[in-house]
Amino acid sequence: MRWSPTLCTYSILMYCCCRAGRPDLVVAFFGRLLRLGLRLDVISLNNLLKGLCQAKRSNEALDLLLHRMPELHCAPDVFSYNIVINGCLKEGEVDKACNLFHEMPQLGVQPDVVTYTSIMDALSKSGAMDKAEVLLRQMVDQGIEPNIRTYSCLIHGYSTFGQWKEALRVFKEMATLGVVPDVVTLSSLIDSLCKHRRTKEAREIFDSMAAKGLKPNIVSYSTMLNGYVKEGSFEDMTDLFNSMVRNGIVPNHHIFNIQINAYAKRGLMDEAMHMFEVMRQQGVNPNVVDYLVVMNSLCKMGRMDAALDKFNQMVNQGVSPNKAVYQCLVLGSCSHGHFVKAKELISEAVNRGLCSNSVFFYPVINDLCKEGKVEGKVKEAQDMFDFIVGIGHRPDVIMYTSLMDGYCLVGKVEEALRVLDAMKSAGLQPDAFTYGILINGYCKIGRIDEGLSLVREISLSGVKPTTIMYNIILDGLFCSGRTVPAKEKFHKMNESAIPVGVGTYNIVLSGLCKNNCTDEAIELFKKLRAVNVKINVITLTTMISAMFSQKNGSTLALHLLSSFCHLILFAQLNI
Repeated sequence: MRWSPTLCTYSILMYCCCRAGRPDLVVAFFGRLLRLGLRLDVISLNNLLKGLCQAKRSNEALDLLLHRMPELHCAPDVFSYNIVINGCLKEGEVDKACNLFHEMPQLGVQPDVVTYTSIMDALSKSGAMDKAEVLLRQMVDQGIEPNIRTYSCLIHGYSTFGQWKEALRVFKEMATLGVVPDVVTLSSLIDSLCKHRRTKEAREIFDSMAAKGLKPNIVSYSTMLNGYVKEGSFEDMTDLFNSMVRNGIVPNHHIFNIQINAYAKRGLMDEAMHMFEVMRQQGVNPNVVDYLVVMNSLCKMGRMDAALDKFNQMVNQGVSPNKAVYQCLVLGSCSHGHFVKAKELISEAVNRGLCSNSVFFYPVINDLCKEGKVEGKVKEAQDMFDFIVGIGHRPDVIMYTSLMDGYCLVGKVEEALRVLDAMKSAGLQPDAFTYGILINGYCKIGRIDEGLSLVREISLSGVKPTTIMYNIILDGLFCSGRTVPAKEKFHKMNESAIPVGVGTYNIVLSGLCKNNCTDEAIELFKKLRAVNVKINVITLTTMISAMFSQKNGSTLALHLLSSFCHLILFAQLNI
């Protein structure tokens, strides 16, 4: 007697294919089921819905749910809707899922805890916490009890968007109703509290885990450790780490990295090195990031020998140095005058293929030019620049501009112009920022006319002057007492439709006040207030000082002082 598969057989096969992640086979078995003419039921169709949703064919699943199932006389149940709603959500179709959720009661199917929780989770992830809360209240009113996942999605949503007070409120509500949170939920809440420097409350929740029969996992510990690091509570951090080890939780790479990084950034290198060795003794091999953290701190402290020892240890341990490691050591060597070693490291990095563009070299030149703003360092920057060119690297506009800025900072504009000529000879076109550096260089040494000539020159070459360029020229003219040309430039700037921001207005207002044109400054300020131009603390400080110096100006000055206090308070509240 030949055995024939039944509807139940195919339903089981389709279910197994769903579990195995083979939606293609689900559809294939359903097709065979149809060809055999077997009568369909809601279970087999739900399995097909799962298969379609797994294959990211939620539109087809929706059509099957709303049209085909009724035509086949198989009324969808709440499981059918839950499958399709989750399918839509996984494909990012939140609106479609919400619409289907709202249609359910009209179609005679009442949402259950899974339906509500799925929609609330999606709303929470998108930051629509008010809508998620409305659904929670609606759910309770319908007599459906929220479960741990329902509350967890709310707590996670509030935590993600920085609303730790709301997250704590939901947690307390959850506890009042006797819903026991899991470790994941508690870790999410602890993380939110720690990010807002509420480690005391976070620790209370952490310690309450044991009372609830829960064992903190490695994520819980790492979250709490990070919280202590942010507050600078190193003693608490150490105590928690020791407690973790006593409780049989084996520290992983991330746990060690938190502590090494914390000690290194605080300059506690002995402690960082000790933790580094403990890490190795525990059989956790440091990676390139761990070595970099330690080397970077050693370089900043001027302990270059120790940094290079760590570098050699890393290489000997088989950990390949990356671009960031070489850049750290090169910058450290240059900063502390070890230029020969810096060049050796650059050559080594080039041979390893880690210096393919100017991203590696730019910080080296830039740091030397900015460091101390002294001529000696700029000469070293030029020497390093020439070395980089000598090993075959072609500097870009940013590197040339950085070197020019270094010369301008020490008043060597002619040298900066020489670099500009070299840049043009290399086939590179200077940009607005490059010219801005030169204009600033001229103005800083009082050669305003040459700065103005350069502005005219670049305008003729097709480079449009920027707000920053005008700000530099305006500041230079006002500082040299040339108020009339400064006002003309400001007028031209407005006519040229070049954006004028609060920085420009501050330069003009301050310049007018310093050059005994306080009445004009006050008139301009009144115009700005009349059209609601955004101002800042510098604007108010300048004008308060100017008005107090004017006859009968104290009343307006006091009014501005009130605005000043309001602005300061607002800034503090939004820190």
